[in-house]
This record gives sequence, structure tokens and C-alpha cells, in this order.
Amino acid sequence: MNPMEKAFEEAMKNPKLRKKLRVKAFLSLLLLVGFLGVVFITIGTIIASKNGTFLGMTHLDFLKLRARYGLFMMTLITIHIIMNRSIMRRELRLLFG
Repeated sequence: MNPMEKAFEEAMKNPKLRKKLRVKAFLSLLLLVGFLGVVFITIGTIIASKNGTFLGMTHLDFLKLRARYGLFMMTLITIHIIMNRSIMRRELRLLFG
């Protein structure tokens, strides 16, 4: 059995950890959807810069959207890093230790 599967099964039995896992899972889903949005905005910006518009939006519209969306993504990534800081410390210790 995968060690992560074992850890998740044990956490699912504990109500407190289960709630924390749900929050992390929701945040991961938001990051995935946000990533897909970044891909769409980037492709839209490239197409709009070459053709003038893409889906009725100009290059400038996409750049404005990208700026706002970038702030949203930075916030989500910061929250994600804060929530997973203990895991990240262990990974960095493994990498550099």
C-alpha cells in the first residue's frame, strides 16, 4: 500500500483530521481550476495579440484580467504553502539534508 494512501485512510477515521483534509482538498481543487484559468488566459492573450481579439476580448482586456487573476492565484498559493508548511519543511530537509 502507498504510504500516502495509508495516511489518508487513518486521517479519514479521525474527525478533526478529516475536516482539515477537506479544507486542503478544496484548496487543491481551487488551485487546479485556477491553473486551468491561467492556461486559458495565457492562450487568449497570445491569440488576441496576433488577431486583435479572442472571444470578444482585446489584448488589453486579457492583460487586465491576467493582472486580477494573478493576485487571486498568488493568494491561493500563499494559503496553500502556509497550510502545507510542515510537509514542505520535511521535503526541503530531505532535499538539502
